[in-house]
Amino acid sequence: MNMHTPIVDVIIVPLDGSEFSARAVPVAVRYATLLDATVHLLTVVAASSTAAEEARLLDKVDVRFDRVDRSIVVGSDVAESIVNKVEQFQGAVCCMASHGRGRSAALVGSVATRAVALGLEPILVGPRVRLDELGVGVVACVDETWESRALVPIAVQWADLLHTYPMAITVAEPVPPALTAGPPRRRFGPNEDVEGYLRHVVAPLKANRLDVPTRAIYDPISPADGVHAFLREHPAQLVVVASRATLGVKRAVVGSTAAGIVSRSPTPVLVVPRFALTAAEHQKETI
Repeated sequence: MNMHTPIVDVIIVPLDGSEFSARAVPVAVRYATLLDATVHLLTVVAASSTAAEEARLLDKVDVRFDRVDRSIVVGSDVAESIVNKVEQFQGAVCCMASHGRGRSAALVGSVATRAVALGLEPILVGPRVRLDELGVGVVACVDETWESRALVPIAVQWADLLHTYPMAITVAEPVPPALTAGPPRRRFGPNEDVEGYLRHVVAPLKANRLDVPTRAIYDPISPADGVHAFLREHPAQLVVVASRATLGVKRAVVGSTAAGIVSRSPTPVLVVPRFALTAAEHQKETI
């Protein structure tokens, strides 16, 4: 496995004039400092007639950082405009605030959801993120599905970018020993030995001399609750999760686990579309 760490030299922060959207700015500055990147403030307007006024408001946004660009984009679809802006750069990532009024409100129905469904991998700053409480490490939240294994190499890449270490965790329902032969049956988490499952997930990386610590977490309520409890005790620098965001008949459908993690996480969350993970696993298997 040849692990190539991508270069991130632009962090795009979508702003809509609200104080909430501006919560992503100091987080973007924090990452830009570590990545030696530029912070790019972006506002999307529906009509060109309002662009001049929005540009004046954007100029007033206080960013305590040396490398800051600003732009106004005219577009009827905010999420699509954000995705297009990110794609204009060779190495750009989007860092945006995301509401979290409920267990699934962090992504559902928001611009962030549609952006993920369009293929964006944004860093979402939920309502509980506090810059002064960020810790170290990039945590990949792996579940029992095979495609989630691709989150671990992504965490390794981001850990390298942020000069910290990667970690892989999974949350499983604690169950008593099975009364009959065979593995236990859980509502969530691997039905097999959880620690063994994690060792299997990171084995390809370990074979290439990449050490990725693992942690099995047992929570009786949900994966999101288990991740939240872990982050309270072990503050991280970034969390990596998968989302089931899609377009079409089931427009902007997001798994409750990803939404629950974003809404409660004290750490910014990198959300990776699950279809992108599926493609990554397929490509790896065909090489």
